[in-house]
This record gives sequence, C-alpha cells and structure tokens, in this order.
Amino acid sequence: MKLTLEKLKQSGALEELRYINRGIEKESLRISSSGKLSNKPHPKNLGSALTNPYITTDFSEALLELITPTFNDAQSCLDFLNELHGFVYNNIEGEMLWPCSMPCPIDNEEEIPIGNYGMSNSGMIKTIYRKGLSERYGSLMQTIAGLHYNFSFSDEFFNILLSLEENKNEKELKNEVYLHIARNFKRFGWLYFFLYGASPAVCDSFVEKDKHDLESLPGGGLYKPNSTSLRMGDLGYISKAQDDLNISYNTLDDYCLDLENALTTPYKAYQEIGEFVDDKRVQLNTSVIQIENEYYSTIRPKRVCPTGERPVNVLRTKGIEYLELRCVDLDPFSPVGVRRDQLDFMDTLLMYCLLTESPPIEREEAETIKSNHEKVINNGRDVNQIINLDGNEKTTLDSAENILSELKEISSTLGGAIFKGEKNLWMESIDLQIKKIKDIDETLSGKVLNDLLTKNMSFREFGLKLANEHSQHFKTDKRYENLFFEEAAKASLKKQEEIDSQNEPDFEIFLKEYFSQTS
Repeated sequence: MKLTLEKLKQSGALEELRYINRGIEKESLRISSSGKLSNKPHPKNLGSALTNPYITTDFSEALLELITPTFNDAQSCLDFLNELHGFVYNNIEGEMLWPCSMPCPIDNEEEIPIGNYGMSNSGMIKTIYRKGLSERYGSLMQTIAGLHYNFSFSDEFFNILLSLEENKNEKELKNEVYLHIARNFKRFGWLYFFLYGASPAVCDSFVEKDKHDLESLPGGGLYKPNSTSLRMGDLGYISKAQDDLNISYNTLDDYCLDLENALTTPYKAYQEIGEFVDDKRVQLNTSVIQIENEYYSTIRPKRVCPTGERPVNVLRTKGIEYLELRCVDLDPFSPVGVRRDQLDFMDTLLMYCLLTESPPIEREEAETIKSNHEKVINNGRDVNQIINLDGNEKTTLDSAENILSELKEISSTLGGAIFKGEKNLWMESIDLQIKKIKDIDETLSGKVLNDLLTKNMSFREFGLKLANEHSQHFKTDKRYENLFFEEAAKASLKKQEEIDSQNEPDFEIFLKEYFSQTS
C-alpha cells in the first residue's frame, strides 16, 4: 500500500506511532583487566545462558548477550539496558566488557571457548550449532560483537491501516508493510553505516599477515582510512556459501522458500567437513545454513518462535511480527554501546523506509545494493566516493544530504506527533546527522579514528581505556545492585536444572525430528 504523511494524519495512524515497540539485544566480550579474552565460564551469578530471558551468551562463553523486553518508549528501553549492564558489571568479578565491535587481542582461536548450554537436547543443539559456525567460518569471526534493534508497530496502527485497505487481512497487511520497510532498508542502509558505523580498525591478531589491505596504525593495530564498518564487510560477517543466496524480500512466500532452500541445500565445503569428526558431532548438518539464525543480513523479518518449532515454518504460517536490524556496530564511547540519538535516527530512517516507494528488488538492483554497501563500509568517508541510487551516480555525501533533507521533514511531522509538545528528539537526531555531513570527522567511525591517530593509541589501548571507564561508571553506582535481575538469574538456574533432569529422546533422534519439519 502507498502511505503518505497526509494519509497517516487523516487516518489517525500518526497518533499510534507513540506506541512503536522497540527492543535491544547487545553483545559484548568479557575481558580480563589486561584486555585479554576471558577464559572463565559464563558467571553463575548471571544465571543460565539457556534460560535467562535477559542475559545469555552468543557464540562464545565469553560473548555476553544482554536482552531488553520491548518498550514503547526508546528511553525506557535504554534505561533497562543501563540497569542490566550495571547488574552485569557487579557480577563479573575482576572482568570488564570490551566496548568495540571488533574483538580484543586473541592470540589463537583455541583460546575462544564455545558457548555451553548444558546436556539437554535444547542446550546441545545450541552448542553444536556454534561448533558448526567455528568449523565453517573460524571462531575468530564469531567473536565480533554488535547490537540488534527490534522494531514493530502496535496492533492498533495496523487496525487503522486495515480500515483503509480492501481485501486484506491483518497478517497480509503486516507482511506487506514490514517487507516494504525491509526492502527499503536494504536500499538505504548504507546511510546508517556512513553515520554510525564504528569499526574502522582492528587488532593485528584479527587478520592473517599479508592477507588484507589494511594500513598500520602508528600506535599498533590496523585500519582503513575511510572505512566506516569493517564488521559489516569482508573482514566481518562474511560467508562465501551465502554470497549467491539472494534471498528475496519481495513476498513472505518468496523469503521463506529461499530460506528453506538454504536450510536444505548441501554445500560442498561443509560436506567435506562432515557432520562428525572422530565420532563427535561438529555441525548440525551440511546445508548452506544449519539453522535460520545463520543467515546473515542487515535486516530480517522475524516472529517469536515457540521452543522446538522451526522459525521459517512459524513465520510462513503466522506472519511477520517485527523487524530485526542487525547492522548496528557498538558505540565504543557509550557505556551501553548505543545512545539515544542513534535509536531516534533508526526510528526515523525506518519511517522513511515505510513512506518511500518500495518496488520489488530484482537481481540487478540487488547487485547495486551490495555494491553501495561495500563502497560505504570500506570507503564511505572519502568525499569523492560514488554510489548508485535509482540509476543515478552521486557522491555518498550528496546522496546522504538529499535523504537527510527528506528525513528532516518526516521527523518534524512524525516527531511532533510522538513527542507531543516536548522536545522533538527525532528532529534533534536528524540535525545531528546533518552536522556530520558538514564535518565527516564527526561520524562515529571518524571519532574512533581521530582518537586512535591523534592520541597515538593502539586498538588494544583504545578499547582497554574505554572498558576501564565504562567499568568505573557502573561499579561506582550502588543503584545497580538490582534485585529484579538477581531473581531472574536464580529462577533461570532452577529452570535449567528442571530441563536437564527431564527424560528426553536420544539427541540424534531429537535432531532428526527437528529437521524433518523442513523438507
């Protein structure tokens, strides 16, 4: 459907934007006081990584993932994340959280402990999936951290839109709206990398000698002078197996079919690894992706999936519930990895994606989108960098300026309705982005490199300095002795005990039944 600012106003849908749902999942490596990767298991005080709804681990025992519930107010979401960090810092004795997306110094991959979720079938499938990631991509790549931003509209917002549409049901409308946004976010996501990419540098240990095109930092470490987000490029979340997937976002049926093909199509290199090594299972299967989570994309349509069911089946049957933005680098200068202006910009950009025409993405355009993505993450702060939008070639700066002028109008109208006479934070965020266009050293990647170069710091020193500052920020404030999180941790340990004590079928039988849900 074609939505405009005027249509949102006249229908009453504008008021419902005050009830946008937002949630955050934030990853961080635990490190020692000297900046080395932690070799300790997941701290018991943080609860069970399998069952705690707020604190789990991602790939590694040392890679924490902190999860907020959904909130209608962006500040409430940030406040919860802040309290959660405080609880964590007060329960990881002698350790800190690495503030950057690109990892701390790691001498060899054997140092990286894979996440352990217990011996239940639901725990084993998570651990073996991670072993498979290690076999396929190497453990080092899996220590990269980021932030996922989950976004959805209220049910009433869709009820209002439904009254404007004929011959549509709620599920169809939600699918159409969310995929409309997702396609446009793929088109315009480069703008986010340009403004908020924060990974232009890495530790020397992250890359093989002479197998990269990075330059040496004077203080130690490596960087690309004009890059914005190495995390989102060839050094980060890459998969040669997924290069040719071209999963369609044009309809939900197309998306699910393409995803299912990736889940069931064997990949030669993974077949050569095998499912078992010395009679021990090392990956869940030999398909292009083992499970849905292995599909790498800047944005994914999602639905909460009941335990034991396949996400692709639930998504196809019940429809899209929310969008997951996966392209967010950690802001190393923020104690929680993200700031309010960043959330406000993401909200405004997603609304721009909703209000802008979003035709189907065919293969030729998909290649252009990929090219723009690569140019901006590798060379985005070069004032002469050219990208292609709608067949027109312009510099990144000119293209950004054009979109930001449209975002200014959107933020004025929509922000005015959301903040109701208070300070329009969406508009303030867009004003901040416009300043970055005028001085690209004010972009987040520019600030990171400015610190590294002007202070002659190594990447390790940069990360360790900020880690210490963030640690002090939380440990000196007693508010963070939070009973809510303490009770959640205890309850999760009890729940894991109950799961581990249950009689279950043999893991191989369980796995066969699980995968039989996709043909």
